Amino acid sequence: MFESAVEVDIVGNTLKYGVDGTVDFDDILCILSGPAPSQYRVLFFQKTGKDSDESEEHTYLKKIDLKCLPTELSRFVTTIPSHLQNAERPPVIQVVISTGSGTGNARTVFQDALQPLFNYTGLEGIEVYETESAQTITELTQSKFINHAAEGIPQTIILLSGDGGLIDILDIFYKSKQTLKIPPNIALIPCGTGNAMASSIGLRSGPIPGLPTLLQGTPSPIPVFGARFSPGSRFVVDEGRQRTPIESDSDDAAYRTIHGAVVASWGLHAALVADSDTFEYRKFGIDRFKMAANELLYPSDGSPSHRFKGKITMTLRNDGHEDVRREILGSDEHMYALAAMVPRLEKEFLISPESVPLSGEMRFIRFGIMPPEDALHLMTLAYQGGKHVTEETVTYANIEGLRIDFLEDEERWRRVCIDGKIVAVERDGWMELYKEPERLLHLIQ
Repeated sequence: MFESAVEVDIVGNTLKYGVDGTVDFDDILCILSGPAPSQYRVLFFQKTGKDSDESEEHTYLKKIDLKCLPTELSRFVTTIPSHLQNAERPPVIQVVISTGSGTGNARTVFQDALQPLFNYTGLEGIEVYETESAQTITELTQSKFINHAAEGIPQTIILLSGDGGLIDILDIFYKSKQTLKIPPNIALIPCGTGNAMASSIGLRSGPIPGLPTLLQGTPSPIPVFGARFSPGSRFVVDEGRQRTPIESDSDDAAYRTIHGAVVASWGLHAALVADSDTFEYRKFGIDRFKMAANELLYPSDGSPSHRFKGKITMTLRNDGHEDVRREILGSDEHMYALAAMVPRLEKEFLISPESVPLSGEMRFIRFGIMPPEDALHLMTLAYQGGKHVTEETVTYANIEGLRIDFLEDEERWRRVCIDGKIVAVERDGWMELYKEPERLLHLIQ
């Protein structure tokens, strides 16, 4: 039995129904065809506490069915997109709930909003997976996602995670030796802290960021970079306590490569991501980065902030030509060195203002040794519309590739960050960045 459809009134930008029911236009997700002819179903967000004893506010997806559609609501009418529902080639819909991402709210977002969306739209057969370890998404990619792509089965992967979930998938795809017939469509419901990719493609607004895009967005190919490391490099795992090898094959250099779609960094950014990746810091959410940065800039033992030592070589394309040239930076001492494929590392942190999401361009941002106050000033400018790149002390370049030859004795200063994953490079080791020519996955934006 269907619930009774209701008549509504429109007062300003508010939908009114029943005795005292109201829905603000800003809270409407979409309007779909209703369960009966000539009816319409309004999906909307509603904020409420779980119960009277809990002050924490949750955002739930609710619905009402309308007997008729007021003209004022016609702009919200949409249809279920083909990446969710396709009569000719039904996609396999897979949801991955990353229980450890960010502040740990991925399961709540699924229960409060995504599961109701499937119920209200009649989507069935959804495969739901919760991460049980840092390897869960990698294992799912190897056992399911890759096989669907190789068999030509359309699939949509909905990630309730941070940037790490995306890199886990794309790294396996780019290392696969299978022939892939159809790219998966990936939808992001950001549940991490920084959420650089989601922020860059505009998913960080609204009651449940990413949900409107899931319904109204279209797939676009994801440009990817490879980070090739010297053989002794290792992943830093278990809150910094352990090192694990990068999957390798002695006959294939590609297995010493990690793939990313967001950022590769060394220096202050990589160090603070690595230092803040502990249980004690992670519970503070995004503030953990500021806390780690303070210790790096103003060491508690009274020593000066570290001078990161290494030779950096940029690969640049000559204007108007296909050929490239290599340029070695004049100084071997650095404070911040970062290559970005996206404009934003956080919603308001515009690290590369000239970057266009999913364009395939790689931008390099670097500054050398300076007083901590000046470094903080540059980072403040990044929060002010990316003004830091206009400063004379900042190198900002459109690059084709990058190489760093590390000149550090201590491992702590040889850690790099690839889309949130930390790699410790061995002494006298190196890292080389390049653009992958193929685009094997699609992102819904």
